[in-house]
Amino acid sequence: MQLYQAKEEAERFVELIRERTGLLNEQGQDCYGFVHKTFQEYLCAEEIDYQADNEGDFEIVLDSIREHLHESHWREVLLLLIAQQKPKKVARAMRVIWDRGSEYESWLHRDLLFAGNCLTEDPKGLRSVDSDLVQEILERLVELEVSSEELLGKKVREQVYQIFCSFYETDFEAQVLEMLKERADWIDEERLLEYRAELGEKEEVIAILLARLKDENYHVRWRATLALCNFGNSSEAIVNSLLPLLQDENYHVRWSAALVLSNFGNSSETIVKSLLPLLQDEYFIVRWSAAKALDNFGNSSETVVNSLLPLLQDESSVVRGGAAKALGNLGNSYETVVNSLLPLLQDEYFIVRGSAAKALDNLGNSSETVANYLLPLLQDENSDVRRRAALALGNLGNSSETVVNSLLSLLQDDNSDVRWRAALALGNLGNSSETVVNSLLSLLQDDNSDVRWRAAEALGNLGNSSETVVNSLLSLLQDDNSDVRWRAAEALGKLGNSSETVVNSLLSLLQDDNSNMRGRVAEALGKLGKNSSNMLPTIIQWIQQHQDSEYVGRGIDALWYLVVGEEN
Repeated sequence: MQLYQAKEEAERFVELIRERTGLLNEQGQDCYGFVHKTFQEYLCAEEIDYQADNEGDFEIVLDSIREHLHESHWREVLLLLIAQQKPKKVARAMRVIWDRGSEYESWLHRDLLFAGNCLTEDPKGLRSVDSDLVQEILERLVELEVSSEELLGKKVREQVYQIFCSFYETDFEAQVLEMLKERADWIDEERLLEYRAELGEKEEVIAILLARLKDENYHVRWRATLALCNFGNSSEAIVNSLLPLLQDENYHVRWSAALVLSNFGNSSETIVKSLLPLLQDEYFIVRWSAAKALDNFGNSSETVVNSLLPLLQDESSVVRGGAAKALGNLGNSYETVVNSLLPLLQDEYFIVRGSAAKALDNLGNSSETVANYLLPLLQDENSDVRRRAALALGNLGNSSETVVNSLLSLLQDDNSDVRWRAALALGNLGNSSETVVNSLLSLLQDDNSDVRWRAAEALGNLGNSSETVVNSLLSLLQDDNSDVRWRAAEALGKLGNSSETVVNSLLSLLQDDNSNMRGRVAEALGKLGKNSSNMLPTIIQWIQQHQDSEYVGRGIDALWYLVVGEEN
């Protein structure tokens, strides 16, 4: 095959992989990368192994290990490379790691931890070839496990935990579990239970925890309850064991039981009825956990709603905020619910004010009363409250002059999150007055990219296609942020201005380095073409001129949007 033919075949293959499988993305001119690095890591490992086999020199593999052992982006490559070797070569490779003597090894234990990770890859036959090495690695890991965190350090201890848990369903699982059990006196009891659950004894651990739910010591019951959240499930046996704990004499047990039940997602009538009395518990943490559980269950019955309403006046700000959040998520927009939430917009705690604003947003009540309560929050001292109030007003659709003017003032807010949410709200309200448009135009030059693209999006939604708006959006097509560029392109598509300048500017972006950007531009061109008889021949001409380019597909996409339609 001639060189030019091979090049063309390679280009066709790359294009096929990129377009049809999604494995590759473009990262510059004639430069591609794997979307998922696992493919790249696997192929790199294969290449090293191939060279070693082809030259009959295993030192090539060992040299790669020596050179790149603790380089983060080589980690998976080396693990894959070692795991695919035959037992004797695995042993040789792991001996190189074991004897490496990396810098600070006595403190960081990086060689040992990497060797442990190699074992979790489950290399077959290693024990029969070098059982001493396996035993020594595991013994050293166990020694780290039984060491004090104060002496070992949190990071190393976390790595040890992850390695031991990763031995599940490997040839070393039983050996590891037995070694850990032998040192039970030196390992925290709950941590050992975690290891047992991870290494094949989950049912035994659950049985132990269920028995502890009946222990006389409340601390034992409480910790067992919390542990079930990690090990358990919503089986009838577990749920039935937890339900009585909702009436436990100790409040730690009551709130933990409520939270665990809510995490299981079992929202049976029995569980809901058992939770309702906790909304009147003397301890705020219990009331809050019950409200959170009912929130998670999504039960919006009148009984549940009426039980949550009194919590909006609870003495605890945590409970008030939690109840507001729950009522907003449950979606029951009775007048009683809305009227009960309104006073919370003036609560002394910003978390409560923010939760109430978000709840009213979720409920969708756009009355003038709700808007008037939300308006003062646009000047709240807390930025989170300001942004939530802005979003609520934008979503509720009240576009009165007062609301619009109040949102306009937020476009100058010191907090960028507040500025872009105010821009989003104004775009949603649909007020395209000159004042609103000019204020949004100024944000197209904001230092924050999120603000710029939200302002562009708002302008597109408002539909003002004046020359000033179009020219300002055109300038954003050169922005250094790809999100800003494609939002500007999208806005231009919505505005329907199909002038030669707009079309040519968009066509040039079909060559953008960002594939997402190219797709958005194609869509924008398709939308513009619906209102222009000149668009079809222009796009066809562009495709003909670029038919040998790697990005011609986006021009074809534009033609598709124009001829076939977006939904097909």
